[in-house]
Amino acid sequence: YVFLFCAYIILAQLAVLNVLTGVFCQNAIDSAAHDQELVTQAMLAEKQVYVNRIRDIFHKMDVDSSGTITIQEFKQHLDDEAIKAYFESLELDTTDVWALFKLLDADEGNVIDLEEFVTGFMRLKGLAKCVDMAKLNYEHKWMAKRITSFIQRTDDRLGRLDERTARLFAGAPPEDLGSI
Repeated sequence: YVFLFCAYIILAQLAVLNVLTGVFCQNAIDSAAHDQELVTQAMLAEKQVYVNRIRDIFHKMDVDSSGTITIQEFKQHLDDEAIKAYFESLELDTTDVWALFKLLDADEGNVIDLEEFVTGFMRLKGLAKCVDMAKLNYEHKWMAKRITSFIQRTDDRLGRLDERTARLFAGAPPEDLGSI
């Protein structure tokens, strides 16, 4: 009976330890899920702070309170050291004012409104992502194919035009030349 009693005690201890391990693991899983929520909330709060700072900069640059920034207002405020430093902290090169202005001016209206300013900065923030690079690569290949096709068609047509012009100058009647 002593052997059975020892076996019973060992099994009971294993059962209790198994329950304790399960409770500990469940708490760890719940804590990790809660941490993900906290990280998400922190990222959203950080993004909101960033958007608010961009809006403040926009309102500082919009001297005439028109709700838009012109290239002149943009240039004028890029001479301000605080704004220049903020742009550089975002790793944006402020030496080429025109290029930066055109990147922010999504609708190409030669003025930047608040929405364009905020979305432009959100797009330009940080390093290029793999998706951005893949998109550029795809667009580059597509454009290269279109240009190559255009060049080939143009070369063919110019070659035919050259042949017909040479035959015309050689004295061939115009009706033998066909359509150009």
